[in-house]
Amino acid sequence: MTPETHKELVDNYLDHIQRYMKDTGGLFPHIVIFAEHKTPEENQPANSIIHIPIPSQYMDTENDKNELVDEIFPSIFKKVNETFIPSAIGWASEAWMRTAGADFDIDKEDYKTLPIQKEVLFICIETANDSKTYVYEIKRNGQQINSDGELTDSIDLIEIPEMKNVDKTEGRFSGLYKKLKVC
Repeated sequence: MTPETHKELVDNYLDHIQRYMKDTGGLFPHIVIFAEHKTPEENQPANSIIHIPIPSQYMDTENDKNELVDEIFPSIFKKVNETFIPSAIGWASEAWMRTAGADFDIDKEDYKTLPIQKEVLFICIETANDSKTYVYEIKRNGQQINSDGELTDSIDLIEIPEMKNVDKTEGRFSGLYKKLKVC
């Protein structure tokens, strides 16, 4: 996959996720794989964005999240690698943002004691060479009728400037590209 194609896929994905959130008022946690078909069929695009929703029961506890990352993702990644050549993996989720001062020691203090400051849309995309993070504050404006005639939360997504240059994240879902490529 060329760098231009990769950028186009990422831009399309970011646009799609933002439109989805604005239309539905929320987002289900998921991972996404940017990949090229090993042997595309006639009239099939050579490149794909593969959305893999994360069932909500895997987001409940630390053990459930560990099982998802350590046991379930590898079997999914193995199947993906049979048909595709992955170039990147990403994940997206709504999250609560907490901010700590420079003196906060994550090894000695519980981050959960910090007050929640913002509701955010968090998107991280990893390749073999880098990791990009996109963080948008979710501003809820009340309810409205969407294009399907359903009542949804009306939201605005506002990119958080101080998070724009964050290029490395730490956590359970970090490093998924390496796991994807090993399977």
